[in-house]
Amino acid sequence: MNVSLCKHSHPCQPPLGSITRPGPCVDCGTSWGAVQDELARQQQALILGTVRTGECPDCAQVKKLFRFQAEEQPWHEFGVQLPITFLCIDCWNTAAASENAFTAALFESV
Repeated sequence: MNVSLCKHSHPCQPPLGSITRPGPCVDCGTSWGAVQDELARQQQALILGTVRTGECPDCAQVKKLFRFQAEEQPWHEFGVQLPITFLCIDCWNTAAASENAFTAALFESV
């Protein structure tokens, strides 16, 4: 496994890249897609690595609990960590769907 300490700077202006398709990192050459894949893998590892058994705060059932944290959005204050909660898989899916629907509705209304 390779560990990159690069801060990754992807150009998003032609001819090196664009807003919808940023170019490779100017420091290490890693592609935008590879960086996004690695971030998704790290997020998944964080969720699965913190699984514990306990009582779900939403449904009050004793089950395996998974880490849930809403994704940062442009309207959130910069540098402030969003609250983290631990939910059973059913409540986690409901919370994620609700968060996605809320965000989609906001962007559609603009």
